[in-house]
Amino acid sequence: MNTLKTNLGYFLAVSSAKGLTSLKWQQMPFSKRDCLSDENQNVSHETIRQLQQYLSGSIKSFSLPLDLSNWSVEMQKWFKSLTLVDYGSSISYQQLAEKWGNKKAARAAGQACRRNPIPIIIPCHRIVSSNGSITQYSGGGTQNPRDEQNINRKNWLLNLEAHFH
Repeated sequence: MNTLKTNLGYFLAVSSAKGLTSLKWQQMPFSKRDCLSDENQNVSHETIRQLQQYLSGSIKSFSLPLDLSNWSVEMQKWFKSLTLVDYGSSISYQQLAEKWGNKKAARAAGQACRRNPIPIIIPCHRIVSSNGSITQYSGGGTQNPRDEQNINRKNWLLNLEAHFH
């Protein structure tokens, strides 16, 4: 099974024949039904293996084939822009918008982070407010992105990277 239980919650890797399509992240175990939609067991197993290594500080980057073909070209460009943010660093939503090609698109940058289908691997957790504060995060929970538990998970990831940087 391509799931992982961590102190951040439960992860489920879902792949197509082309690569990883999503990394589902929630606070409850996944049902057996959730685990049936995987087409490429090799990629999913490797995703879980690399995620374990990342969370233990053993690796700083992922080498996995990603399949974002179900997303618009614009969203694929946002996700690609997110991958340009280095391990152990953070940038603002406006800086992400600049990487994307429009410095006025900070709100769209926030929406791209919120819609990210592959959290951690596509590192939306590295995006913070322009003053450096952490005000929202959608990773690992279905609550409001401003929920304290979500913010704590984002802080945990940033602290992990700062520690091993």
